[in-house]
Amino acid sequence: MKVPVSSLSMNNEETEHFYTYGFSQYEGGNYKEAIEVFRILCTNHPTVSRFWFALGASLQQAGQYEESLRAWAIAAMLSPKDPMPHFHAAECYLSVKNLKDALFALKETTLRTEKEDPLNEQIDLIKQQWSL
Repeated sequence: MKVPVSSLSMNNEETEHFYTYGFSQYEGGNYKEAIEVFRILCTNHPTVSRFWFALGASLQQAGQYEESLRAWAIAAMLSPKDPMPHFHAAECYLSVKNLKDALFALKETTLRTEKEDPLNEQIDLIKQQWSL
């Protein structure tokens, strides 16, 4: 789907439909299209963390880890208490074998989780698996 430049000025309903379209592309494995949609949404609404989250996830699934890390960083800044952008950043760092930054991202994730959060079990397993 080629999106005309004029569609950048969308009302709230159009924005939600566009997001839904992008999400359906993501779920269907059409990451290239999802990335295009979420980039437009991030450009049009740069302070909406869920759009950056969707862009980060799409880029990560497409194997574009460096670009994904930038999207995760913005999502983390927009939602400073959310552990998930840091966790997904750690996954990206592990994918490119950057263990130092992966460990840092996992520590940042832990700082944002409750003690009983199931995410902590995943973090422990990752640390064991990667000898971090």
